[in-house]
Amino acid sequence: MPVCTKTIMQRGGRELIELLTHCVFSFNTDVLFLYCVGEYQLRPQAVSAIAIYDVFCAPTAPARISDLSLIPPKDVRIEQTITQLRHAFQGATCDPRQSDGVADDENAAAGQDESNPPDRPAVPLPPRYLFDSIASSLSVSEQAKIATLEDYYDPKRTPQENLPGGELTDVQRAFVDHVWTPRIRPYLVSSGFWRVSTVG
Repeated sequence: MPVCTKTIMQRGGRELIELLTHCVFSFNTDVLFLYCVGEYQLRPQAVSAIAIYDVFCAPTAPARISDLSLIPPKDVRIEQTITQLRHAFQGATCDPRQSDGVADDENAAAGQDESNPPDRPAVPLPPRYLFDSIASSLSVSEQAKIATLEDYYDPKRTPQENLPGGELTDVQRAFVDHVWTPRIRPYLVSSGFWRVSTVG
């Protein structure tokens, strides 16, 4: 009987960690994307939105989703939105005194106290529906990876046992060891997706 990944994601716990770990092992980036979008919708933050785009949607993303028609370069809508969000986020979080020495000199000349810098703009709050159209397309597609996963995944087996042959291929091992563990996982955790800290 097919499993319901949505139920597993809502319940959380060990079952969720093992499901996500299997998705890392099998390079099922669509399901990982859908999980992160679900988490993002609960607490939309600029840093989380940027991380989802950088990991799953950008032209150079290390874990691009399978339907390339939904993301750049074929569809640039999400790229345009994230570019604006990134600029606003950087403007709100960067310390202008660290950008160069010119600002310090100007502030000193104007008699401005360095211990009391000017107010920064607020960190932008992105809409919770930012990734909804992409997530919806990935969920209902006839070739949806989430549907394929639900057909064969057995929660009673380990993440590795659910793989064909019960073990990682060399390519899968290389992704886990050289991309997921050193690059993607720390970036997602630092961007608010703390549950993935034990995934993979």
